[in-house]
Amino acid sequence: MEFNVNSNAAVQLTNRLERLNRSAFPVAVRGTLNDAAFDMKNKSLEQSATRNFIRRSPNFFKSFSAVTKAKGFSLSGMSAAVGMTSRGKITARSAIDNMSKQEDGGVIDHGLDYLSGSRKNLNTKSKVKAINFYNKNKVVSGRSRTRGGSLKSKFVARAFRSLNENKPMFFNSIKGNYLMSVQSIKKSKRGKVKIKSRLLLKSRKGAPVNIKATHFTREAAEITIRKIERFYHDQAHKQFKRALNISR
Repeated sequence: MEFNVNSNAAVQLTNRLERLNRSAFPVAVRGTLNDAAFDMKNKSLEQSATRNFIRRSPNFFKSFSAVTKAKGFSLSGMSAAVGMTSRGKITARSAIDNMSKQEDGGVIDHGLDYLSGSRKNLNTKSKVKAINFYNKNKVVSGRSRTRGGSLKSKFVARAFRSLNENKPMFFNSIKGNYLMSVQSIKKSKRGKVKIKSRLLLKSRKGAPVNIKATHFTREAAEITIRKIERFYHDQAHKQFKRALNISR
């Protein structure tokens, strides 16, 4: 995002500010940059996110975006920035790390993909239930407690452990590595076992996901930049009022 103080709409204000006093012009520019940064964080980023993402957590972008304010009086290098930050929260770290790929496109080959089974009302547009957030210490071990036996018998044994211990279990399939919650197990008279389960998440390791570019931050910047001359006008007039009050 750039701000041209010599545009036709701004040049008269710029000239008046430069004649006012030494600090008026840089202070107005600094205020303009900060106004634009906070507008992008609080308004245009929200608009762009709504257009480009499923908003499972409506406050996500407001909560995990931050502004670095413009400072000082030197116009050379003066800038304000808006960026995403996890704020030290482990549950947000993966999503924040992948924001650049959401912007420009790319491949996500790490982390976990939470499925509908882990979400409220089994709806992919809903938030993940807190109880379903992955915790490696609350997952049934992949090791079999019995020696020998087929892969199927070992799978069934772990499913019984999963049900009895009320812990989810991982299992590998052709389509990837899944974490599932065992809901019930029934044995028929013929010895067949029927396992009712719910898929909670899928590991992206070994099953990368291609992400299309959304350019959501660029879009947000373009929304804000249409307001920047108004911000400059308001900041300039603050300096004019300030100068009048000082001179009285």
